[in-house]
Amino acid sequence: LHNMFLSEDGEMWLFDLGEPCLQTIPSFLTKFLMSFFHTLGMEEDETGDWVVRFEQDGSSGRLRPTERTVELQADAIRAFNVTVDRIVAELFDGADGVRILLLRYVVTQLVSDAAFCIEKWRLKGGGDELRSDHQDNLEKWLWRALWDVYVSEELRRRYLAREMFTRQGGGRGPRY
Repeated sequence: LHNMFLSEDGEMWLFDLGEPCLQTIPSFLTKFLMSFFHTLGMEEDETGDWVVRFEQDGSSGRLRPTERTVELQADAIRAFNVTVDRIVAELFDGADGVRILLLRYVVTQLVSDAAFCIEKWRLKGGGDELRSDHQDNLEKWLWRALWDVYVSEELRRRYLAREMFTRQGGGRGPRY
C-alpha cells in the first residue's frame, strides 16, 4: 500500500512494485502496517515536493512535529491499532505475542527505509558539493529519513518499551 497513490478525483496508480512474486505473510503484514506511517513521509505538497513533517521551535531551536503532523500521526495510530487488533484476533487467534513481533517488524522496516533514504541522498550527491550542485531538493531524502526514524521511535516508545516494562513486573500491561 505504500506504493499506491489515490488522487482526489478518484484515480489510483501503483509504482515501484518490481517483479510479481509470492510474499510471506509476515513480510506482507510488515509492509502493510508500516505504510500507515511511511506514507506520511511521502505526502506531496502543492508543488509536488514531500511535505516536511517538522518545524523548528523558535525559542529552543529544536525540531518538533508540525501541528498537522501531530493530527495525522494520531489518526494513523488509531487506524494502526484497530488494524493490528483485527489482524491478531482474526489471523492469529488472539495470540498477543504476534502483536509484539509485528510491532518489531514495523519499527525495523521504518528504520530500514530511513537508511534507504540516506543512501539515496548520498547516491544523488548529498554531502558532496561537487556532485550535488545539479540536483534539486536533495534534502527531501533527509527529511523523510528523519520522519521514518522519528515515527519508528514513537512506535518503539509507545508499544515496545511499555511491553518490556510490563514483562519485568513494573506495569499493568500494554494498552493499545
